[in-house]
Amino acid sequence: MSEVLTVYLGDTLGLYRALDRNGPMTAPQLASETGIFPRYAREWLEQQAAAGIVTVDHVSAEPDQRRYGFPTGHAEPLLDPESPYWIAAFCKSFVAIAGVMPELVSAFRSGGPVPWDAYGRDMIEAQGDFNRWWLVGSFGTGYLPSIPDLHERLSSGVKVADVACGVGWAAISLARAYPNITVDGFDLDEYSIEIARRNAAEAGVADRVTFEARDAADPALREAFDFATVIEAIHDLSQPVAVLGAIREMLKPGGTLIVADERTEDAFTAPASETERLFYAYSVLCCLPSAMDDPSSAATGTVMRQDTFEGYAKEAGFDEVSVLPIEHDFLRFYRLDR
Repeated sequence: MSEVLTVYLGDTLGLYRALDRNGPMTAPQLASETGIFPRYAREWLEQQAAAGIVTVDHVSAEPDQRRYGFPTGHAEPLLDPESPYWIAAFCKSFVAIAGVMPELVSAFRSGGPVPWDAYGRDMIEAQGDFNRWWLVGSFGTGYLPSIPDLHERLSSGVKVADVACGVGWAAISLARAYPNITVDGFDLDEYSIEIARRNAAEAGVADRVTFEARDAADPALREAFDFATVIEAIHDLSQPVAVLGAIREMLKPGGTLIVADERTEDAFTAPASETERLFYAYSVLCCLPSAMDDPSSAATGTVMRQDTFEGYAKEAGFDEVSVLPIEHDFLRFYRLDR
C-alpha cells in the first residue's frame, strides 16, 4: 500500500512525465522542472529507486549528484491512460478510499452510508479512467461491431443515451465510431459532467455529444432514444430496479440497452480468484457504502452476480436479457431489449 501512495505522488505531481520527457535527472533538476521542494524530490526518487520503479546510476555518488532514469517499459503502466496496463487510476482510487477510512469505520458501526461525494474528485477521475482504455480502444470499434444488428442500427444513425455517463468515455467512443449518431450523456454528478464536456471537446465530438447533470427518470426523456448504455454503474445504485425501469421508459419500442458490469463468479467461493478479491475490496471500501444512502437501498455491492442483475432487469420490465459474447477480463456485457 505504501508504494501505491508514492506512485500517486509521482502521477499527480507529474514526476514520471518529467523523467520520461527529459531523460535521467538529478533530484535538484526534477524539483526545478516540476516545481516541488528539492528535499522531497530527493526522498521520492530514492524511494522509487529502492522499489525498482526508476533506475539510478552511481548509487555511491553524492545524493544530489545521482541521476535517476525512467525505464521505457514503465511508461505504459504509469503514463498511458489508454493502456489496459495503466495502474495510476487504481492508485488514485485507493488514495481516495484512504481519505474516508474514519467515515467507513463509523458507517460500519451505524449502518449508514459514506456518500459518493465524500470520496472526492480523485475517485471520480479514477472511476472514469478504469474503463477508458477499452471504451476508447474497443467499444465502438470491436465490441459493438461484433453484434451485427446493433452495428447496423448504430451505423444508420440513431439517438443514444449514456446513463450514469461519468466522465463521458462511452459516449465519446460511440460518437467517434458511428458518425451518424447523436449521444446524450446523463449523470447526477456535476464534476463528472464538467470533465465529460471537456473530454468531448478535446475529442472533437462536442457537436454530436452532450452531457447534462440530469435524472434519467425525467418524464421529458420518455421514449426519446433508440439505444442506451450503462457502464459499470448498476451495482453502485441504491435503487437499480427503478433506474433500469427509467431507462426502459427512455427507450423507444424495440430499443436496446447495453449494460457492462462486473464479471463476477456465478456463486460465492473462498478462497476466491484475484479478480473476485479485487471486486470485494472495492465493494467493502466504496461501492456498498456509497449505495447505503437510502433506507430502502438494494445494497448490491460490487459483487453483483449474473442472476442478481437478471432479476433486477426483469423486475424493471425487460423481458429479454442476454449476455453478449464479448470477452473482457473484468466485465460482463448484458443486452436488454424493450
